[in-house]
Amino acid sequence: MACMEVDKKADVEVAVLSSKDIRVFVAIVLRRQASHAFLVNEPNEFLDIGLHLIPDMKSALVVSLYNGCLASEALYTDDVGNQTTAPSSMDIFGITPEGISGLARETIHDRIIGCLFGSALGDAVGLYTEFLSGDMSATAYPSRKFVLHPESEATLFRSDAHRNPHRPGEWTDDTDHALLILLSCLHKDCTELDAQDFASRLSIWVRFGLLALDTLPLGLGRTVGAIVRTRTYLDDPEGTARAHWKNTNYHAAPNGSLMRTHPLGLLCLDKPLYDTFETAAAYSVVTHVDPRCIISCAIGTALIRGLLRQQVRQEDDIDTTIAEGLSWWTGYRARQMQDPDRRDEPDLDLAEFRRHAKVENLDALQLDDALKMGYVYKTFGSGVHLLRMAMRKSADSGHSLSAQSAMFEPLMTDLVMRGGDADTNACFAGALLGAYVGYRALPPHWRDGLRHGSWLMQKTEGLCQLLGVAEGTYKGSDDKETSPDGGRGFPTEKQMDEKVMLLQADMARRQQERTRMEEQGQKKGKGIGWLKWK
Repeated sequence: MACMEVDKKADVEVAVLSSKDIRVFVAIVLRRQASHAFLVNEPNEFLDIGLHLIPDMKSALVVSLYNGCLASEALYTDDVGNQTTAPSSMDIFGITPEGISGLARETIHDRIIGCLFGSALGDAVGLYTEFLSGDMSATAYPSRKFVLHPESEATLFRSDAHRNPHRPGEWTDDTDHALLILLSCLHKDCTELDAQDFASRLSIWVRFGLLALDTLPLGLGRTVGAIVRTRTYLDDPEGTARAHWKNTNYHAAPNGSLMRTHPLGLLCLDKPLYDTFETAAAYSVVTHVDPRCIISCAIGTALIRGLLRQQVRQEDDIDTTIAEGLSWWTGYRARQMQDPDRRDEPDLDLAEFRRHAKVENLDALQLDDALKMGYVYKTFGSGVHLLRMAMRKSADSGHSLSAQSAMFEPLMTDLVMRGGDADTNACFAGALLGAYVGYRALPPHWRDGLRHGSWLMQKTEGLCQLLGVAEGTYKGSDDKETSPDGGRGFPTEKQMDEKVMLLQADMARRQQERTRMEEQGQKKGKGIGWLKWK
């Protein structure tokens, strides 16, 4: 591809790049940034240099990459303000540059919401089979069909101590922790990514739950609990996490940081790829320092970013992102090993990583292995595999909208019905698929039954406004719910005890109602199945 010189002195620059091998259309608006020009040899390089989303959406930079759109000319402004335009000058189907920019913003807007809702839905549906084996899942849910909406027809949970505290459509700690990252960034109007602030919010969550929604810290994992409750945690999150990892003989590599990483892919939309890897690593190590956790978060975050930017469009792009991540890891590892106290820490086993990053089918991952179900590579591998399957289905259909609208539920259901750490596996996979197909393609009988869905939509729309891809003037720093205390103040120990008692009373009430309805069903000669699987 030929180089194009772009002068950043101009107030507005719009460039359209073309290549016989790349079917993309790129519309980029650059504000006055510096006084020097730079050369661009490849589209990705251009994007990494030029992409900069800013809170002022009126002057937001927008990038759109569309299937089938070919651009062969460029439109730009020279040093003295003269506009140079080729004959075709963005005359694609008669759509103006403003129209193309609007389409780009709508696409990114839809995919951001799709990512956050897709992950929350995966979490909520995955709870149905979390910690069950595949066989137990099939026995508990023989129809292999899950309904969240309408609430009157919602699929009932298998009755056990793990699921009884929850109601259909509720997400778990996986989504709570992801939202801590989002709320932290919203509180600073998306001007800063602060891993230390996230660590502080995680410490608050362990004690009080998600205060913005007044929910309890249900589902707290062993690793996160042990690390965050350590006295030294707030002073040195990474050091505390590293000491814990060393005490496990460098063995522990659970999926607790991967399940929360996807918002970073949205927040790194304007960052170069290697900065995205670094950001994901910084957020992982506040609890999970094992190389397997770090590389999974780095690549998972980069995939989300690439899906939004339409740089991850087919399977080869997944493999390219993985290769870039492994290349980044080499340099990251070398810097870490400059500390002599860390030279005994194990490196990545690349063969093991590759076995999980590209599998023939989900069976190969043995997701319900009772001793390894929380292993980070199982979550990473299953999510990446589902994204590959979605891309294949889309390609086989000629990228039809009907295929994209119909793929989320069956792919996710197949994953969930395999049990294991199903909510975490589906949370990560749902983030990837949601960023790929967008919010509009999520199944309504799941999407509309998500508890706290309206609240999540409000916060997600606020994010989109701050990133400049949606209309509005949301200011997270003025939104009390983004504060560490959720705008409610920190509860007392007595208040926390009362919340627990209220939950227990609600559990008892719901169990009585369930028993009564099951008895009615049996009297009608239809048995329990009539109620559970209608």
